[in-house]
Amino acid sequence: MFQLNNAAFTVSSHTILHPTNITFEKGVVTTLLGHNGCGKSTLMKLLSRQNQASHGQVLLENQAVSQLKQKDFALKVAYLPQHPPITDGITVKELVRFGRYPWKGAFGRYTDQDNNLVTQAIEKVGLENYQDRFVATLSGGERQRAWVAMLLAQQSECILLDEPTSALDISHQHELL
Repeated sequence: MFQLNNAAFTVSSHTILHPTNITFEKGVVTTLLGHNGCGKSTLMKLLSRQNQASHGQVLLENQAVSQLKQKDFALKVAYLPQHPPITDGITVKELVRFGRYPWKGAFGRYTDQDNNLVTQAIEKVGLENYQDRFVATLSGGERQRAWVAMLLAQQSECILLDEPTSALDISHQHELL
């Protein structure tokens, strides 16, 4: 699904990710393991288009990720960063609904199917009793599960998770994995 061809990332002449050649196969769960500061999050940011490679190419299905329209990319790839943005004033249900944004129908309206997928995603992560609470009022683990629900509702072909279990207790870590 993804291919890095001699892709590297440099900031102020400091190489964070050395030239890398790797292929991530479609339909396969891949885990990146390594010590802190070795470039795992940088690699995830290249795959998710949060950063552009300083050198080389990042391809999604043989097309440069930089050439894909935002909506087309979102239909294929969902991304949860290591530190998701602050969500003041947004309920769990509203956050999860954002996952359906790339799929919205005519005139930007959500369909019954969108609403059903949002409900199912909230149920999958066990937050049905929290759907009307503000995300900012949740514990770190509950907040992480709300973000995962948003990705599930997005129904993209690929989900990129950067340290998704870091704020979860052991039982929810196991459940997510």
